[in-house]
Amino acid sequence: MFLTLLLSGLIWYLFIKKYDYQFQMDTKYGPGTAFHEISEWKRFNAGFSEDNITVIQGEPFKNLTQKVNSFSDSHIEFYWEFEKRNDSLTKVVLNVRDKDNSLGNRLDILNPFVKSNFIDSLKQNLLAFRQRLKNEQTAYRIQISDSIVISPALDCICHISENIPVRGKAIEMVETIDILEDYILSRKLKLTGNPFVKIIKWNREENIIDFEFCFPVNLVQDIRPSEEVKFRQFPSSTALKAVFNGNYRLSHKAWFDLLYTAEERDFKTQGLPLEVFFNNPNVENTPSTTWKAVIYLPVAE
Repeated sequence: MFLTLLLSGLIWYLFIKKYDYQFQMDTKYGPGTAFHEISEWKRFNAGFSEDNITVIQGEPFKNLTQKVNSFSDSHIEFYWEFEKRNDSLTKVVLNVRDKDNSLGNRLDILNPFVKSNFIDSLKQNLLAFRQRLKNEQTAYRIQISDSIVISPALDCICHISENIPVRGKAIEMVETIDILEDYILSRKLKLTGNPFVKIIKWNREENIIDFEFCFPVNLVQDIRPSEEVKFRQFPSSTALKAVFNGNYRLSHKAWFDLLYTAEERDFKTQGLPLEVFFNNPNVENTPSTTWKAVIYLPVAE
């Protein structure tokens, strides 16, 4: 019986099991942020001069399949799984398969007298990646509110930016803020709140957005729309809320945990966040986790 079980186990591991090796780690924040961070990973090793990771497919916030080329002369498949441990911790499981030498690698793993260069190198690179991920996540904090809130109603002047990569949102804001500030100064307008960004279109596959960068103003002032500055009214709505602390170029990372939370709670959403900024990067030009943005994701039960 024992030999039969042992033989069955060997046959399953060597010829049936889909993946050669499994690696586990915990990462901060929710599965939305973890999924986004790893899906943006383009190079397996910092020593590579070119991108060598391609996303094959994935189910947002649950699993992700990647193809890795030019590593140990092999074509590797990564299958990531994401599981929420609690509100601030996600379990990440990575399954690895070498499509060119799967059987050889499995035999090396089972053989205590053979050192597997493939596995050793893989471990070192994955440990380095985990450290890079930890370092990245120390640059910001994300806290998702437990309850549904009401987003603010806003009357404002806005400048529209189109076809902007999500990661380029903050740069676009810096490059266009003068348009809004010149408009305010020339008309001596008084602001009624903090500047904000409203996402009006989001291509999730290509991570391209259209958004309006806005300053709240009072309706009774001399506001006349121009070619570059429009007047907008955003009504309040029920929403999920996140508090983001850190450089505003990273604030979009909170969007993914908000989307995950909406899915987890079975809320309907168009997935178009509103970000309100409480710090001025032109004055506080050294990014830190003291910078604060409140992000609202409109939802309906």
